[in-house]
Amino acid sequence: MAFVELEDGDFVNLNLILRIFKENPREKKWVVAMSTGKIAEITDADRILILKHAGFVRARKEKDNEQ
Repeated sequence: MAFVELEDGDFVNLNLILRIFKENPREKKWVVAMSTGKIAEITDADRILILKHAGFVRARKEKDNEQ
């Protein structure tokens, strides 16, 4: 199982996520609906982290600072 640590310290199992959506487009918080029936609010940074770990967003390689 793949777990992602959120900014608030909670962990989310990627295999249990059904949907990630915004209830109100004007708000900054996102909502995660899971197959267990739990609904959690996450930040935009959490959403990006979840998508990266799930393979939907390509993770950038860090460049070495050569000076």
